[in-house]
Amino acid sequence: MKKYIAISIATAFVVTHASATDWNAIPNAKTYPLDATVSAAKTSTQKAVKKVAVQAAAKKVMVASTDSAKIKKLEKQLKKLKKQVSKIKAHDSHDNIKWSVDFRTSHDTIKYTSASGREMKNDSIFSNRLWLDMAYAASPSMIFKGRLSYNKAYGAAPSNYSNGGFPQRGFGYDKFDWVLNENLSDNELRVREAYWLYMSDSLLGTDIDWTASFGRRPSTNGFLVNLRDDDKPKSPMGHVINMEFDGASFKFGLDRVTGVTGMYWKACLGRGLSNARSRFNFDGGFASEGDYASDKTTLKDVNLAGFIFVPYDDGQYKMVTTAYRGFDVPGFLMANGNVVGNADGTMGLSGATGMVSSIKPVFNPQNGQFMGAQAGSFNSQGVRLETTGDMDGAAVSFLINGIGEDLGDFADGVKLFASYGVTVTHPNNEHQGFNLQAFNGFVGKTPWEIAGGLNQMMGTALSTSPADYQDPQGAASQALGGAMIQAANAAPKISEGMLGSNDDKTGISYWVGAQWPCLLTDDAVVGVEYNHGSKYWRPFTYGEDTLIGSKLATRGDAIEVYWTKHLSEAFSIQARYTKINYDYTGSQGFFGQGGTPMSMEEAKQFGLDPIEEAQDIRVYARYRF
Repeated sequence: MKKYIAISIATAFVVTHASATDWNAIPNAKTYPLDATVSAAKTSTQKAVKKVAVQAAAKKVMVASTDSAKIKKLEKQLKKLKKQVSKIKAHDSHDNIKWSVDFRTSHDTIKYTSASGREMKNDSIFSNRLWLDMAYAASPSMIFKGRLSYNKAYGAAPSNYSNGGFPQRGFGYDKFDWVLNENLSDNELRVREAYWLYMSDSLLGTDIDWTASFGRRPSTNGFLVNLRDDDKPKSPMGHVINMEFDGASFKFGLDRVTGVTGMYWKACLGRGLSNARSRFNFDGGFASEGDYASDKTTLKDVNLAGFIFVPYDDGQYKMVTTAYRGFDVPGFLMANGNVVGNADGTMGLSGATGMVSSIKPVFNPQNGQFMGAQAGSFNSQGVRLETTGDMDGAAVSFLINGIGEDLGDFADGVKLFASYGVTVTHPNNEHQGFNLQAFNGFVGKTPWEIAGGLNQMMGTALSTSPADYQDPQGAASQALGGAMIQAANAAPKISEGMLGSNDDKTGISYWVGAQWPCLLTDDAVVGVEYNHGSKYWRPFTYGEDTLIGSKLATRGDAIEVYWTKHLSEAFSIQARYTKINYDYTGSQGFFGQGGTPMSMEEAKQFGLDPIEEAQDIRVYARYRF
């Protein structure tokens, strides 16, 4: 809006209350526009400027004077005033970042029970989580958003090694870039999100509105996960992807074109790992491979490409679908190297680079029959990740937000959801390892029967007399062990594959839940969730906010109950109980042999004692402003 100050050359008086007729009667009147639009900021300068503008608008001040000196003085004052207004507008509209704070203090009580009945627990884990959100709009169509994160257990972490002094937390694979901000670690403030977003209401002149975004995009606290976490959904695909990613997205609104409420399609690209040598590598300049050049001795780039399609969303009913492929995902080798005899009677693996470093032959104490080869120990030094293949994923999710407009406030606050997910492995079978199944041909046979078979197969001269094998450390037993090792090494190596298989494997998961207003307290909700995963289920949900691991990755069953109450607009509390029952091992593993699914009984026969049950009781207080 523009106000006018009138200055008359021929008249030497000031009119403070004049009608339109009076104004027209003043001869030789001229007008000088002043932009009196000011920011509504709360500084004293802004208030003063706003007061002047309001008075000018209300009174329609008209000034007339024949004194040229007064005219020049007034024009100078007006010029200075306009500069002040411009500075305030620039400061309030363009030159500052908007900050917000989300601070949570939690107490967790966790308990694990292994397949053999062992219990591991921690009755008191206090932790602080701080999120500092920032946003800046350089223009109506261009936005920057970021989030800094701090997530730490109370106090310092003790040392794992008395002589090395390595910290107990934040040293191994919990430092993987996918989960940096979800794990309890140190005092560092890390970047959780940082991206720019471009928005337009028309694509090439059409009715398709669209956005483009690059950076460390939001890919945790996704759709449906956000109900438990008491957040707005940061990503539309919580069931199959819940971890940190760097990448890009391109969203196209289709509702104005199709007439279907809320319809859109979104392309998503991500990179979970970049293959690049370090700047100061160990080649010392001799036969240098080049700083940041691709390194053929380690993992390939881990990329992800997919889409999200929302066919309908009217605020009450919402459907979300997604499909993606993860390219060159990593996994651990299981066992690699040649079998050798150890002094203690076990079978070691020379030059072992996989998880297994020794193998133990087991004979039935009742009938003396060979039962198979078990993992005697696991390698803590030579373990390394390798590129294992590609992984597909897809999910379809439904949400009902309010079950009836005419059933009262309670029904309007009820939320019901269901989701179904699928994952499929595509192993590259490039990595060869020792075949533990090479010993399967001996299973069910006595030592002397095995000796007879080896004599025919390998031309050995082993004793076939039962009496010679009475002493497990005797000459006959030692000779038999050596021959078995030779036979195992002669067997073909096996391709490592993905999830313990050289073939494509499909896993499925279903997830249902409900949330409703609490009947006992105001401004509170109660929620319950259940999810089930099959033997080969493998989502990208490593960043889920649960200390006992991702419940959505469970190969088995998980239940969760929570109560959330808002004590004020900024302050809330929550109590939550999570219980996971694993039917198969490998739920929290990567994509190689470390993610091999075994039943609890199979794992025990293999010499393992995996977690069979996990529980977490969490209570938190959260302040957001």
